[in-house]
Amino acid sequence: MEISNIFQSGLRRGQGHTGYQLYCRYGLPHLVCLTIDSPDDPLTNPSLTHLKASDGYFAEQFLLNIHPYMNSPEVISNLHQYATQCNTIQSDRTPSQIINELSLLVANSQLLVIPLYDL
Repeated sequence: MEISNIFQSGLRRGQGHTGYQLYCRYGLPHLVCLTIDSPDDPLTNPSLTHLKASDGYFAEQFLLNIHPYMNSPEVISNLHQYATQCNTIQSDRTPSQIINELSLLVANSQLLVIPLYDL
């Protein structure tokens, strides 16, 4: 018997929802997207601005503690490729370096983390 995962983390494309869907450590879905790809829907929740505090410390903690089973193992490296618009493989970087770069993008308001659940 195979256990199937009904959750789909990864790239989302569609009407105003271009970005990556991640599940936080509590299993709640979040859309992580560039500011130019932010949803135009006025009913969409605002981005989590508290993740910008302390030069992205809270964004780093958010990305370090994503749900280990609901997210695909390569979602962080794919998110880095999406955020930097670079197709090269990050084999020379450790996952913590990649997360540090992503958290700096969040701190500089270049990358948004939008909750996809009701606040």
